[in-house]
Amino acid sequence: MSGATLAYTPFVDALSIHDQWYMLIVPMVVFLAIGYKSVRVGDMKEYWRSVFAFVVQVLAVMVVLAIAFTIVITVLVPMLAPMPG
Repeated sequence: MSGATLAYTPFVDALSIHDQWYMLIVPMVVFLAIGYKSVRVGDMKEYWRSVFAFVVQVLAVMVVLAIAFTIVITVLVPMLAPMPG
């Protein structure tokens, strides 16, 4: 093994995933849904279905908001404040 892999210490050295930071949204939403629905669901027979629905809803809203903010920033803001020149 190389010396770099032997020197890696989890929880101390950060992983270099700066280009894929958005992929961490999925497990964060899944764990949030599991915790939230474990407290809020009335019948445990519907637990996993409601967790799945919650995850899909949250991720869908995040995608829609990302598209809307991209349109606002790339189209509307330059129309309101054009660059001089």
